[in-house]
Amino acid sequence: MLALAGAAMAPWDLLEASTSDFWNKKDPSKWSQDEIDRLTTKSPWAREVTAQYAPGSGDGGYGNGSPNGGGYPGGQGGQGGGMPRIGIGGIGIGMPRGRGMGGGGGRGRGGQGNGGNLSTYKGTVRWESAQPILDALKTPLPDAFANHYVISVIDFPLLSDRRRQDTDQDSGSSSGQQQDDKKMLDDLKQFTSLQPKDKDRAQPGIVQRQTASGNIFLFGFAKEFFDFGKNDHEVDFSTRLGRLVIRAKFDPREMMYHKRLAV
Repeated sequence: MLALAGAAMAPWDLLEASTSDFWNKKDPSKWSQDEIDRLTTKSPWAREVTAQYAPGSGDGGYGNGSPNGGGYPGGQGGQGGGMPRIGIGGIGIGMPRGRGMGGGGGRGRGGQGNGGNLSTYKGTVRWESAQPILDALKTPLPDAFANHYVISVIDFPLLSDRRRQDTDQDSGSSSGQQQDDKKMLDDLKQFTSLQPKDKDRAQPGIVQRQTASGNIFLFGFAKEFFDFGKNDHEVDFSTRLGRLVIRAKFDPREMMYHKRLAV
């Protein structure tokens, strides 16, 4: 029976192996919608991740804990090189974006934690500047991101105590909203990093907020600060949106597109 079961599974294993890197075997014009969805959500260039609450930020309900949490993404004590502890106001998502951001991870809630009810938030972290992603979405990145590696964070909410307090006190003018938006994006630079293993960490020089099929933040890292090569096998991305810490790992050895590193 075990032998028969193994024989029955073998064709599926072979099929999965044969289609796992379709991007290297088929012209982009031949990619199916299912393949595009897989490339843009679950591939070497796209990671589905679950956000974690920053230490001291409570269980996700307003009014529990400080929005500052730890200092640098994840509040890792001595890590982060003494980065300042700054809170990020929870600004709603606006500004339409003309990119077909196909298949961003869906937002989810539910689950139980040791401290009682906990909300869980899932989304996608994607290497937007990689050529296979550009070929799949068929829309170029904004001009501001020229000569930058671009990573997107998709479908995570921006949780903050401050936003509700501000809303109660002020109905909100357009100029005030713009100032809040600018400060929020500037603060995000301090809470975001990209770091190849055993190399220096870098922060983004550009951060933009976009929308299409979900909440999207784009982080641009100047290429001059990185020298990715075949010996790199782990690149860590980390950011903090309000009280949510979001991390993803990429492996350059897997990010090969037609025999070339695609980042």
